[in-house]
Amino acid sequence: MNTYLNMALRQLVLQQAIPFESDEPSWVPNEETEKALVLARAKELGLIPDNAPAFDDPKRAIRYLNDEQ
Repeated sequence: MNTYLNMALRQLVLQQAIPFESDEPSWVPNEETEKALVLARAKELGLIPDNAPAFDDPKRAIRYLNDEQ
């Protein structure tokens, strides 16, 4: 079992994919996820302003997230 896991993990790294066939279809994002991906990419490219808050202190970030709910 150890040898198989070692070989499978090596193939995973080399192929950047699972080392066996799968009947599952490739991942397809739903509409909400697709919009979030497009928005993030547009901000990354500078097409729209990135107005997301930045935090140096994790406690402040958590407080901010808790206040958003």
